[in-house]
Amino acid sequence: MVLAVFCFALMDVAMKHLAGHLSTFQVSFFRGATSLPFILLWLVVAKRVHRIKPVRTKLHIVRALLTIGFLTMTVITLRELPLANAYAIFFVAPLLITLLSVPLLKEHVGIHRYSAVVVGFIGVLVMLNPNAMGFMSLGVIAGLLATLGYSLGMILVRYMHRTETSESLMFFFVVGITVGCGLLALFDWQSVRWSDTKWLVLLGISGAIAQYLLTEAYRQAPPSVLSSFEYTAMIWAIGLGYLFWNELPGLWVLAGVAIVIASGVYISHREAVNKVPVERKLEH
Repeated sequence: MVLAVFCFALMDVAMKHLAGHLSTFQVSFFRGATSLPFILLWLVVAKRVHRIKPVRTKLHIVRALLTIGFLTMTVITLRELPLANAYAIFFVAPLLITLLSVPLLKEHVGIHRYSAVVVGFIGVLVMLNPNAMGFMSLGVIAGLLATLGYSLGMILVRYMHRTETSESLMFFFVVGITVGCGLLALFDWQSVRWSDTKWLVLLGISGAIAQYLLTEAYRQAPPSVLSSFEYTAMIWAIGLGYLFWNELPGLWVLAGVAIVIASGVYISHREAVNKVPVERKLEH
């Protein structure tokens, strides 16, 4: 999981570089197009091609449209904000997923998780105060929209897992990005430079390896164990942001994201506790 998060951070570095002179839809298109060959190769080698057949096609289309929306907002966020600041906003997603799961999935959320969500949003206010990032910049607004779109997408994935395989969810996620963003990119296509080649290669390889490692992580361990390790992304974001752009987050951002991460970890802990069978609780 830690290696998967690192590879996703490398993927975001490539997207941030490309977003400097390519259109938003173009970068989003390359995110899918560069990963698709690797995913197809994995499906063929693992003999899982037959598992990509969709059961509820309309839901895959809805997810593709939602993905196009939040991915383009993600690219704008990466272009406008330092990498660590962008990740600080993206870490709000577990809080939103917890809230949205109640009306959309009819899940029960107890007082402990509600309290953690409230504390987490206090952390959001800390890192988005005018002395830190501010509320009204393009990057912050795009980041919040991207986080909302991602959260809705994850809620939809939870629902789709009842009928769809992991292979179909992965495959049509990438196909949706490639086809949808590719068509939209035609209206504002920018010339790709020779110097972009290394970033496109990094984008494709890191995205494919990250997806594979993520799949393996969830095969080896339950989500409640793995979710806390997603926050190691902030370590990579700070290191890579400083390495490539000489960026360092301010103290307000670090304080706010620390509160948000603590809330997210506690939410994961409460989810794990609630999923422990009653007999194991009694034995303990």
